[in-house]
Amino acid sequence: MDSSFYKDELYKMQSNYKNNPLRNLNLSRPDWLDFHDPMSRMYEEKSTILQQGKITYACIVQANNVLFHRFPAWDCPAQIVYSTDLYSEVNPQQLYSIASKIFSYKDQPEDNIPDEWKDLAGAVTDEKDRNDFTFALNIDGQSAEYRMIPTIIHRKLLPKKKLCGNILPILTAPECSQVLILPKKYWTKSFKEVWVKGII
Repeated sequence: MDSSFYKDELYKMQSNYKNNPLRNLNLSRPDWLDFHDPMSRMYEEKSTILQQGKITYACIVQANNVLFHRFPAWDCPAQIVYSTDLYSEVNPQQLYSIASKIFSYKDQPEDNIPDEWKDLAGAVTDEKDRNDFTFALNIDGQSAEYRMIPTIIHRKLLPKKKLCGNILPILTAPECSQVLILPKKYWTKSFKEVWVKGII
């Protein structure tokens, strides 16, 4: 998919949400999620994210394998990378490249990992790592700030109630540490169709 597709679909989804924003969203906390786990902040920050959040793209770095299947229908963790930089809004393929690069260093000997990627690689290698990372990269002459965080994937928000594609529309608010997947009712038909096919 080219950048114009992502740009057009994102702007349509932003408009969909602006015209009919959510005031509340009922999300069940998984039984295994400790209240002290940083991912728990999602439930505390949910209202702020819904009211003040910006819609942008994120990409899966890694996710619990259960999420790629309908059953068992558990909500599980994943690590995602995203950016609110305008360049990423129209080039989420860059997010995919970054996510793939981070994942490629998983379980690699430390000597094989460039210094600037070591902390990120460590987080994907230790799947219980709950740190979040903000880092800057210069790609194709464009400098942007990116963030990688652990988060909960709530199936009810996704078409088919499972992970199909790698790129997701999310809601993110500057003062919040967590994000929310944009509920599927706000996705465009075109984006949903290619996402369900695993094209993006």
